Amino acid sequence: MLTGSDLLQADRWRLERDPYLLETSVPGIFACGDVRFSPVKRVAAAVGEGSMAIAFVHQYLRDTPAHASHS
Repeated sequence: MLTGSDLLQADRWRLERDPYLLETSVPGIFACGDVRFSPVKRVAAAVGEGSMAIAFVHQYLRDTPAHASHS
């Protein structure tokens, strides 16, 4: 699954802002670990990405107006 800057390179991102590092092509949905397009497949990396994803979720919620619709 493409996330972050890989979405920009593949022209799969449609919002005006750049995607967060672990954000998928669906705004506000984040991916980590083996589901991401990445040559690194390690448990420790997935755990670290999981904790980063939580931080990005909080940032996304803080930066997104409550009335915004993403459907």
